[in-house]
Amino acid sequence: MDIGILWRRMARIWTRDRAASELAEEMRLHLELRARQLNSADAAKRQFGNMGTLQDASASVWGWNAWERLIQGIRHAFRSLWKAPGFTAVAVATLALGLGVNTAVFSLVDGVMLHPLPYRGADRLVSLWEEYTAQGPDQFNSSGAHLGGDVNPARTSLSVANLADYRRAAAIEDIATFDLHPMNLTGLGSPERIAGEAVSANFFGLLGVEPALGRSFTAEDDRRGAAPVAMLTYDCWQRRLGGDTEVLARSIRLDEQPYQVIGVLPRAFQSPFQLSMTVTEPIEFYVPAAYPPVQLAARGDHDVNGIARLRPGVTIQAAQKELDAISSNLGRQFPQTNRNMRAAITPLREDLVRNVRDSLWTLMGAAGLIVLITCVNVANLLLARAIGRQHESSVRMALGAGRAGLARQFLTESLVLAAAGCAAGLAVGSVLMRAVVALAPADTPRIRHVTMDWRVFAVAAAVATLTGLAFGMAPVWQASRASAAAALATSARSTGARGQARWRAALTAAEVALSLILLVGAGLLLHSFVRLMGVDLGFQPERVLAMNVNLPPARYQKADERLRFFEELEKRVRALPGVRSVAFANRMPMRGGWSSGFALDGAPGPELECPFQAVSPGYFETLGIHLVRGRLFTAEDRQGQPYRAVVNTAFVRRFFSGTDPTGRGFHYEGHVVTIIGMVNDIRRGGKDAAIDPQVYLAAAQPALYPVRLADLAVRTEGDPRQLLRAIQSAVWSVDKDQPVTNARTLEEVISLSAAQRRFQMVLLAAFAAAAVLLATVGIFGVLSYIVSQRTGEMGIRMALGATPVRIVGLVLRQAGGWIGGGIVAGLAGAYGLARFMESLLFQVGRHDAWTYGAAAALMVAVALAAALVPARRGARVDPMKALRWE
Repeated sequence: MDIGILWRRMARIWTRDRAASELAEEMRLHLELRARQLNSADAAKRQFGNMGTLQDASASVWGWNAWERLIQGIRHAFRSLWKAPGFTAVAVATLALGLGVNTAVFSLVDGVMLHPLPYRGADRLVSLWEEYTAQGPDQFNSSGAHLGGDVNPARTSLSVANLADYRRAAAIEDIATFDLHPMNLTGLGSPERIAGEAVSANFFGLLGVEPALGRSFTAEDDRRGAAPVAMLTYDCWQRRLGGDTEVLARSIRLDEQPYQVIGVLPRAFQSPFQLSMTVTEPIEFYVPAAYPPVQLAARGDHDVNGIARLRPGVTIQAAQKELDAISSNLGRQFPQTNRNMRAAITPLREDLVRNVRDSLWTLMGAAGLIVLITCVNVANLLLARAIGRQHESSVRMALGAGRAGLARQFLTESLVLAAAGCAAGLAVGSVLMRAVVALAPADTPRIRHVTMDWRVFAVAAAVATLTGLAFGMAPVWQASRASAAAALATSARSTGARGQARWRAALTAAEVALSLILLVGAGLLLHSFVRLMGVDLGFQPERVLAMNVNLPPARYQKADERLRFFEELEKRVRALPGVRSVAFANRMPMRGGWSSGFALDGAPGPELECPFQAVSPGYFETLGIHLVRGRLFTAEDRQGQPYRAVVNTAFVRRFFSGTDPTGRGFHYEGHVVTIIGMVNDIRRGGKDAAIDPQVYLAAAQPALYPVRLADLAVRTEGDPRQLLRAIQSAVWSVDKDQPVTNARTLEEVISLSAAQRRFQMVLLAAFAAAAVLLATVGIFGVLSYIVSQRTGEMGIRMALGATPVRIVGLVLRQAGGWIGGGIVAGLAGAYGLARFMESLLFQVGRHDAWTYGAAAALMVAVALAAALVPARRGARVDPMKALRWE
């Protein structure tokens, strides 16, 4: 079509009234001239033809009829909805709730899981780690922080010594390493422990990140003995150094050592650790890893994280196959350290969110069910309204309107409703999104990236359009089957044909079924959470304050010096009023730890592996861990005395078949260690963690363990937080440059460990409540409409002797059929879909009968309560008024 003609047709949409007026005037003048010529007005009209037909023909040539009909349909839809404000308000509010929930959850899923990573060529970045394929190697030590948390129990951090071999893989372009490396900052006010990372020189280059100021690390910086240098984050530069433009000429003191500032990172940069929320406090600096020669040769030490960039066009599967071959070769070359150990990769974006992926998809599915319930609810309302408008539709058909025109008008009204619901849903979704982000645990990966952008708006518009089409099909289908003659012969208050009643019953049953599915899911999570909170940790966290006191290597190079610091600190803290007991260790429960290998005395076979801890004699009293057999550590268990250990009952069950372990020994780090006691089991990793064998070493024998003492715990008579300032003063009285960090009560630590499960439960319970509310409104609305349509029938029944109880029973029987069908379908749907929630449950089966029964009973009670109100209203009908109205 010619552009000029197209433009004129589009312009005529807005000027059609003026054009029609001009055409009518021109035809009138033409008719007058013809009448003068023929001296007869009637003859002129016959010769000229039907003016209305000619006007329509002209309009079809000049205008754009499809658009005009659409605009006319939209105007009619607005007028029709405006005349029914109650119906429109309920429908828009229902859509706003359903679409708002969907928008908020999609914003969360998009920001956490779908949004691209803020790195160059992020689609080629993969996370690299090592894992067991069977029983681990003989020599194994691991103390690194795992990126994204510990979901796979066989997963461990990388051995630096193996990296040179992995770099030979042709599929891999480069590999960089990084690990958490917090240090004490001094010289800028009070001493403070700040978060940082130790990275390989190519770390920023691999991510495609250029400094905002200065330069990045070089290979010369990343070697042992090089001058200490550091890169600062933008926030650290602004907050701690005031945005000093001469920052590259300054140095900062970290762990008692001056580090020359060589660069400042861009404002928006975040490391993979921050994106995964493995660390919740902001990273403030980066230093070169500069691995020592011992670490570069120790293939059995796994303590760094790896990130790799694949070559263009290489798939994950191809790269993994090549790494498997390299791992197998290393296992044959170095069986003591690499037997049954393999390198594994996965896309970095997937690895960052692996701990929350299942829960987010579950929430997305729940939001989808809410949208379906919304569609069913509004479709039921539209169908009931269309039945009430049946007489109107029949009159329009009798006057010449086609079925297609009626169907188009009903569909237009549905889409107008959907558009209004979408606008309201975006507003509701924005509020809900802020609430969800506020409720989300601080360690949710990429939670700070959640926002409402064009992607969210596009999805909301698409969902609203599909929703409008979905709930508009019922009245459209009804309109397409309408018979003008039959409908005109019936009353305007007819409840509709039997087929229409079946539609209403099916839609209401579907609403109940979908709501019950959500209710069962929420019930399973609630039951799981109650079970989790009831788990016995094996120790007593009440009134225990735990904190970190990390001593810098520059000042405390030797283990004996660190031991003397903590023993002196323990003495001073114990003297504080309100302190019952004090303990120090490398890590307290739920705050980390380390695993290592050992061999039983006289037992053949490969080296075994389990978690170890270095603890002070007051550790067991402070945490409330009970002695089962033998004795605990005393002040005499020091360096120079025989090496001794305390084990838990799980250790005894696995390695000594439950027999008395006291007096027996094992080989560890070239030493013979004698077991002197056995204590009860504890869940070190939290309530949902497994109970593992555990070895406790005496902290006063530092030659026996490779880790650094860093944690202090204090049990108090009252609120332990009231002593935090006094404990900090005690630390400064021993060393004025040492900060106290990460101070939390163990109860707070436990609460934080359950935060993800609590978040999942609260959201799904909220969705289930919204679904039940929608179902209640739907049942109430449909039954209320039916009762109003059957007023005459009920009046006749009561005039013939029916009691109010029988009228109530009549309505409830009708509702009971819908509810019963929905309950059966909902239980079947929940039974089938529960398998997708299995990874989120704790000590609760996905087909837990009690949960299903309780959810069904609650749904039945709510649905019957919703049905009872219109049923009682029908029972109060005055027969005379009803018959007079009829």
